Amino acid sequence: MSRLASPEHLLLVQRFKHLYAHYQRNRDLISVGAYVRGSDPLLDEAMALYPRMEQFLKQDMFQRENYQASIAQLNTLFSPAP
Repeated sequence: MSRLASPEHLLLVQRFKHLYAHYQRNRDLISVGAYVRGSDPLLDEAMALYPRMEQFLKQDMFQRENYQASIAQLNTLFSPAP
């Protein structure tokens, strides 16, 4: 992948994977209400972004997306909400 993507794109992908994995590792705590917000800043960030990350991963079977649009969407995902 490093031959196809820029260093900036690789950093975005790495951040996405890190946050998504951290959320998944703690999913049980979150779902039963055992996680207390503020005790893990990384998990707080992952929880805030999780709905947008899930949406980013969904693609209709007939939906076509080009490479540059995907990178732009990933960039937008991590941009602060207005």
